[in-house]
Amino acid sequence: MRKATQMSFLAGLFLSLVVSGCGSSQGVDSPVEPGLAFREAIMVGNPEGNPSGPYLVTSETNQVLMSWTEENRDGEGRNVLIATVSSDGRLMNETRQMNREPSGSRGGEHKAKFTLGEDDSVSALFVAFTEVYKKRVLKSAFADGDGPFSSELRLNDDQREVSRANFTAIGTAPGGKIYVAWLDGRNDLEAKEVFMTISEDGGRSFGENYPISALACPCCRPSINFLDGGNSMVVTYRDNGSPSAEGELANVRNHLMIHSSDGGQTFNDPVVISDDGWTFDRCPHAGISVDVDSRDRIHAVWWTGGRTPDEAGIYYTYSQDGGRSFAPRQFISDAPADRVLHTEVTVDKNDTVYIAWEGVLQDRTHIFLAHQRAGEEKWSPTYQVNGGTWNTFYPMLTTDQDSLYVSWTERKGESSQIRLQTSPLAGS
Repeated sequence: MRKATQMSFLAGLFLSLVVSGCGSSQGVDSPVEPGLAFREAIMVGNPEGNPSGPYLVTSETNQVLMSWTEENRDGEGRNVLIATVSSDGRLMNETRQMNREPSGSRGGEHKAKFTLGEDDSVSALFVAFTEVYKKRVLKSAFADGDGPFSSELRLNDDQREVSRANFTAIGTAPGGKIYVAWLDGRNDLEAKEVFMTISEDGGRSFGENYPISALACPCCRPSINFLDGGNSMVVTYRDNGSPSAEGELANVRNHLMIHSSDGGQTFNDPVVISDDGWTFDRCPHAGISVDVDSRDRIHAVWWTGGRTPDEAGIYYTYSQDGGRSFAPRQFISDAPADRVLHTEVTVDKNDTVYIAWEGVLQDRTHIFLAHQRAGEEKWSPTYQVNGGTWNTFYPMLTTDQDSLYVSWTERKGESSQIRLQTSPLAGS
């Protein structure tokens, strides 16, 4: 089974688009339908500020907003910026700065993030800049519509001089409540739990912190998604260590999902999304990406090092019962066992699933993408969505009514830059 899938992937890669703003390609036995036709990519931000860490969110009114960070020219740390983007890849309005105090969120697994209220208000989330590794403070700022941002709020309420709060998730539930989850080391500086806080007023203030998990991998981002019209929610995180097949405690780094039916007050026991059996005694810095379609089907994509090097790769699965069980994982792409890679998933209005991931070619990382139409099991041919000689990291995806948005960070030496590319939705 895997060999056939690998051949399909390689064939798709051979036929893939090295995207420069045009065209699409179909595999020999692909469905006859329009593929993705990417427009010309744009550069985002001030190149002198080494932009990095793009984050994309689509509003209830079908606007797409993008945040990123740039170096703070007035001192240390970075600034967190936000702007609206159009389907042809243009920044549509004036860039706003979301922080007042410097941020330490360069990007990667602990990038700055935001969520949108039903009134298009913005609630930003980032880690404050500090030179002390074990003194990490979460900050939030709020803006009405396209107005200025408020002074920052501190979200982790432990008030300890030494703390470890980072690797975050934020989301707005139907009905307007905002949920934040993060990895917190207040109870053990050498380990972390997943903590949560809730805003009842659209991000203007947040309630007390409370733990929602046992020990979690201390460096892999969690995620938050909503089901049943907001009546339930799921949170994912990577396990800090599970028993091995022999029953001994080992650093098995499976991804877990917990489910709440009471607005995040209580969660059920964690469910293993896929028993990959990958053991690792350091920090992977690679969380799972999850999205939910209109039928409450949960889609997940991730990288694993596998039980053996042959199993290392990018995998996909889904759940049709609210995260209580998952289909056997589906192999998407080979990956080196000794090189951590990152993934992203999003679902459009037609329940087409788009997945993006980092792949390695000629010792450089590139961004690849594929999509799967609702009700189908086969994936499209694989698209390569970047060119050039820079290493490419951390894909980000979202969709609006008409287009797919793809962004990523590129690095060469100490320099970084962001690109944004769009395409009409698959099948349109």
